[in-house]
Amino acid sequence: MAQLARIGFRELVGYDPQGFTIVRGDLPAGNLLRLLKDLRNEPSGWFAAEGEPVELPAPLRDVVPVRLVQVLPVTDPPPFAAPPVAPNRAVFAPDLRAILDDKAGAGQPLRVEVITDRPLTGTDVDRIRSTLLTTYSRVAPNPVTKRNELQAATVEGAVGTVLTLRFLSALDVERFAAESGVVYIRLPRPATETAGAPPAGAPAATAPAAALSATKLADFHQRGNRGKGTKVVVIATEFPGLKAAEGGGYTLDAAGPPVAFLDLTAELSPDLLPAPTADAAQSVGTAAARAARLAAPDASLVLVRVNPASYFQVVSVARFARGDAVFSEAMQSRIAELTVRTEDLKRRNTEAVAEYQEAFRNTSDDDAPRTRREAATKALNDLLLEERDTSAAIARSTALQRATEGLAGATVVVNTLVWDAGFPMDGLSTLSQYVDTGYAGDAVVEPVSRSATRPRLAARPLWVQAASPSIGSVWGGPFVDANGNGRSEFAPPGVPLPKGEWNRELNFLATRGADGTVTPTLKSGTKVRLTVQWRETHDPTAYGGTAAVFPLTVRVFQQLDPEGKTRASDELKEVARPVGGPYRLVAEPTYGIYEQVVEFAAPEDGRYAIMLEGRELYDPRLPALRRELQVNPRIFAEFVGAPGRPVFASFAPAAGGVGVPADARSAVTVAAAGEPQLLGAGPGVALLPKPDLFTDGSVGGSLRGNGVAAGFAGGGLAALIGSGAPASDLLRAIGLPRGGVFAVPDGWLRLRGGP
Repeated sequence: MAQLARIGFRELVGYDPQGFTIVRGDLPAGNLLRLLKDLRNEPSGWFAAEGEPVELPAPLRDVVPVRLVQVLPVTDPPPFAAPPVAPNRAVFAPDLRAILDDKAGAGQPLRVEVITDRPLTGTDVDRIRSTLLTTYSRVAPNPVTKRNELQAATVEGAVGTVLTLRFLSALDVERFAAESGVVYIRLPRPATETAGAPPAGAPAATAPAAALSATKLADFHQRGNRGKGTKVVVIATEFPGLKAAEGGGYTLDAAGPPVAFLDLTAELSPDLLPAPTADAAQSVGTAAARAARLAAPDASLVLVRVNPASYFQVVSVARFARGDAVFSEAMQSRIAELTVRTEDLKRRNTEAVAEYQEAFRNTSDDDAPRTRREAATKALNDLLLEERDTSAAIARSTALQRATEGLAGATVVVNTLVWDAGFPMDGLSTLSQYVDTGYAGDAVVEPVSRSATRPRLAARPLWVQAASPSIGSVWGGPFVDANGNGRSEFAPPGVPLPKGEWNRELNFLATRGADGTVTPTLKSGTKVRLTVQWRETHDPTAYGGTAAVFPLTVRVFQQLDPEGKTRASDELKEVARPVGGPYRLVAEPTYGIYEQVVEFAAPEDGRYAIMLEGRELYDPRLPALRRELQVNPRIFAEFVGAPGRPVFASFAPAAGGVGVPADARSAVTVAAAGEPQLLGAGPGVALLPKPDLFTDGSVGGSLRGNGVAAGFAGGGLAALIGSGAPASDLLRAIGLPRGGVFAVPDGWLRLRGGP
């Protein structure tokens, strides 16, 4: 290839070399006849070849390399040229750049996630909040009252290096990008829903009585172990069907005790009003809550609604349930906003009253005095309405804060949301690490205190997490470049190639519809986002930068003629690649975590494949200092604004990781039994089996999946804890096998048999 490159040859990508006997590509037409000569002497100068044949590697120096030249009747696709991006736009994610380039949407309010160069402390967040209130504030129409009010950009959440901000205008995002410490700015990454409608042809849902009998919970309940005295918190995005109950609370079903409901979407509104609810008869939250109620009928249920694109809200719930938080970042912003609004109302009230008094000093019927009196009266009345609305918002903030504080003392927290991209995998995210250190599990064992003077430490709650349902949409594994061309093979040589494919460096995409059917093509205009994340080990004594040592690039190709009618079926055309380098999620002295994102819209119906390229860029200067760097990337494919999801049709190993925070060691990760599942804590973690438990994922409802299974298992574990089982190291303490099917162990059933 190096010899061919001397005469301008450009090799095609992803073609079938047929045992390395064929080379395909293009070269300038003027150099075509050079291929008929001895390639070892090409290109030749005036007297001799530019390179001596004896310097060529064997067997090239011993034989004529080119035996046959075939000129194809069709031209090769032109080289892919990524659209240019201005240097000041490289810090923005592709989806955010599209909004900023749209003049119609650039002036609208916008929430973004800012990746910072280091984890933010409380002091850092307070400084940023103060800057936003003073620098990014102006009078703008209130989206609820439609009246002009003083508004400002605010901090919604801060978790690790991810800072969530709300701006009054997308144009303010460009200004903020110049602030120190900003690494990358993107739109909020939404969570993956872990349950949904069953695919066509799925078996009927399991009846509640059958599920209780299969898990032996029916016998457990009959012996008085129904979860009395425990509190189960269920986190989801929607809980449709709740109705206010007499005496307080809400009804989840026609029968059964009332449940508490906390809508945290209200803390994201300047007026503390919850977001509109989805028009659906049932949701993952409702199904998971009913499953938890079925497994623990006497447990207190607290349903917490969060915004699906608000990772920080799940972190807030985790902290409040542990009793570790006082105010969330969003609530602190709301309090700061209400304080500014109150001070502004006081100032305007003083001015309005003075104007009212001055206007009514002249009570004549002339036009000018009468118009002034009318204007002063209207201004004062409007101000009174604003004061009433502000007082109502303050009252809502107080009620919301008290309800949030009521999460403390939880026995079990069930989370139905999971993130497959955007946050550090392999158990290294802030939420996963907090679950490991703050919640019960085999990672942390409660200390035993027999002191008569010191109070006993409160028991840690148990975190029950739904596993990611994105089986098929995730590829994870080591970056293996056996032939040294800088491209990773998606499967080792022993894995057979799928029918009709020829290359382990290509991973074709397919479409899985909402009904579960899989088609091998993407529809024209379908927008796909591909996110690759990897972790690198860094030598703190030799590596001083923050850029990726082993940057990875995802390239997207279209198969020009899958049936091979007019041209070879292995001819590909590149349609997308990332613009700009990878961004850093975590920078530690000994390692860094990076992500690279590529988004593209399928130009036409057809088959598309991805290729993963990478090469170590760090130059140790001295050969003795060179070391081999092994990275384990994880690629997640998703549709943007379209139903269904893309799946890898060629190679999709199950061991791609169960998502965040399901990868936490202390989390009891639950998946629906009998369904294909992602496995493991992540491609960079070995010997940590996930999911921890499997159980029924339908339990009599119209929705099914890992979220419903997590609700059912969470209720069952709450019933076990209520019967005296320890929350710490619960599975081993009562004899539940890790990676097995959830059921009350016979030994514990006999031990806690009751009357």
